[in-house]
Amino acid sequence: MNLRDLPKFWPNSEYSRFIKVDDIDWHVQIRGTGPALLMIHGTGASTHSWAALADKLANQFTLVMPDLPGQGFSSPLPPEDVCIEGYARGLQSLLSALEIDPKLLVGHSAGAVIATHLALHQQFSPAAIVSLNGAFLPFGSAAAPVFNRLAQWLSKSRLLAYITAAHGMFNRPIRNMLVETGSSPSAQMLQCYRELISRPDHVTGTLKMMAGWDLADQRQVLPSLRTPLHLVVCSNDRTVSPWQSERLSEFVTCSKLYRVPDLGHLGHEEDPTPFADIIRAALPAKI
Repeated sequence: MNLRDLPKFWPNSEYSRFIKVDDIDWHVQIRGTGPALLMIHGTGASTHSWAALADKLANQFTLVMPDLPGQGFSSPLPPEDVCIEGYARGLQSLLSALEIDPKLLVGHSAGAVIATHLALHQQFSPAAIVSLNGAFLPFGSAAAPVFNRLAQWLSKSRLLAYITAAHGMFNRPIRNMLVETGSSPSAQMLQCYRELISRPDHVTGTLKMMAGWDLADQRQVLPSLRTPLHLVVCSNDRTVSPWQSERLSEFVTCSKLYRVPDLGHLGHEEDPTPFADIIRAALPAKI
């Protein structure tokens, strides 16, 4: 991949670059000035998810917005590394190559899980983590193994990826899928998700991420987190129930819970203002 491969309409493409680190070709956008802020998107998304929020934050932060491996325009991880630890380790290598030490981590959905793993296990200490509708807990002891096995099976089918990609050419199913998260997508976001789901590599990478998503170990170590954790939930989230973060706030002592009314799972794409305010307030004044 290179800059010529990016769609002309892609948000913030003027800040895009490609960098190869440990056999992974990363697509990353770096924009703004100030303390470094690493933004980690959720499953099935890409840098485009941060477009509206980036407009709000670029005057206060240096925003580092990568596509996770196998999604968006980044190449995949080796199969044995497709797990929470593997994504975190890959991001650590990317940050080292860029010589960036983020002072703040922001993660959406599964990206919030990766952010906490970075703070718990990697070699830097951010001042705070902001979780936007974080997907920290399994679906349940009975459902989670079934879900993971199904995703593992689906992720091996390139035929499924091509069928799904072909289906992505139609506007209405994609809109319905996004609306089912509890959010109302803008025309720009709809165009971006349509582009992503039309790409078999992105579909395969998303399924593989889902297949390798084992939260059991993460659940055990989260109470030891000492980095301030700001848990933001949206009342209309139909993808990750707000009770996940509400429950997490009870056993992570350094956490704080925020409730944003009306918005859904993609709330930061719908209306970035309340999320930008929380992110700004999360960074200690001394930094």
